Amino acid sequence: MRKKRISISDAVAYHDFTLAFGQFLDDFRFAPVEEKYRLIQDEPKCESADRTILCHAAAAVHKLANDNGLDAPEWVFDPVFIMPEPYYARGTRNVEFQRFLVETSPPEYASRNMFFGDNVLMRA
Repeated sequence: MRKKRISISDAVAYHDFTLAFGQFLDDFRFAPVEEKYRLIQDEPKCESADRTILCHAAAAVHKLANDNGLDAPEWVFDPVFIMPEPYYARGTRNVEFQRFLVETSPPEYASRNMFFGDNVLMRA
């Protein structure tokens, strides 16, 4: 029996984004090529979602599309998915760590004013 894969839209709508996002990453990575785009194509429509989560989702989808030779869905380019102020991983205020995050964040994140470092899509 095959389970339903979690899309980015499903992950944003889930009550525990961190948990659902991890499952989305696993599902995306193990999905057949022809199914990967289906997992990222729909814009998350969750009015209660924090803007940080929405911007993180857009950046992740943009990066995953680029890394996998897929066209990024148009929704990721909407300016609503750009943070108005820089956002650093874990809300750090450590200036040295912030500098490191700026230097190592993928362009898909940096262009959205989000700085999570180069391992942002890695799973432990």
